[in-house]
Amino acid sequence: MLTVATRQAVHPDHAKAMDTTALRANFLAQDLFADGQIRLIYTHYDRFVMGGAVPGGGALTLDQVAETKTPHFLDRREMGIVNIGDAGTIEADGQIYPMQRGDVLYLGMGTGAVTFSGNGRFYITSCPAHHSYPSRLVTLAHCVEAFSSPHYHPMS
Repeated sequence: MLTVATRQAVHPDHAKAMDTTALRANFLAQDLFADGQIRLIYTHYDRFVMGGAVPGGGALTLDQVAETKTPHFLDRREMGIVNIGDAGTIEADGQIYPMQRGDVLYLGMGTGAVTFSGNGRFYITSCPAHHSYPSRLVTLAHCVEAFSSPHYHPMS
């Protein structure tokens, strides 16, 4: 099941006059993760999309989203996906990407339908793209811890 909520851009002068309830309604992203669902928020701030996909042991496919006005969601967009749950897989453009907790997948423009499966909880971000770059899986095993200063160490 796919759910898309649209958020309109708010003029800064209007935002200054909003109370807490209005601010939360216009800017807070919540309830993005529900079993068996893909939930997206399409914003008119640079046409940015954020959301969550929770296949719950099954499979969910993200393909057409009416708000993008394209035959396929990634026809003119790119996507970043982080698995914040248990193991799962993503299938896109004929490739299968096994995703463990903390793994990140980049999908380039034109990738086509994206299928989420397994027990992962996938955090999704997407924005318009003007060039296609190759898809890439980055696992925690590929990561190298880096620090901004040779004197800084978070464990000390």
